Formats: sequence, C-alpha cells, structure tokens
Amino acid sequence: MDSEEYQAYLDEEEYQYHGGFYDVSPIVLRVPYDDYWYLVVDSYDRVKVSVAQLFDD
Repeated sequence: MDSEEYQAYLDEEEYQYHGGFYDVSPIVLRVPYDDYWYLVVDSYDRVKVSVAQLFDD
C-alpha cells in the first residue's frame, strides 16, 4: 500500500491494495509506480515473515 492507503487501513476506512492472497513462498510483488510502500501481512494463522529482497528492474 502507498502511504495514503496504509493510513486508511490503519483508520479502518476503505482502502485499495496491490497483491492478494498467497499460500506459497517466495512471492514476487511488483509495485505500479515509484513511491514508499508498506507491506502488510494480515493473517488468521501464524505467519513467518523474513527479510524481503528488493530488485530494481
């Protein structure tokens, strides 16, 4: 999420995001434009998140 959508998420308002549900690992997420992005992992079960690798295409 970009900063505006992330703030809406925190405020429990409507928000848009890029990505979706994944049940495999690793995953590749591509952002639609240059900006600061927030990665939100929202799960009902335990989730292990490791350091992400950033690539510049």
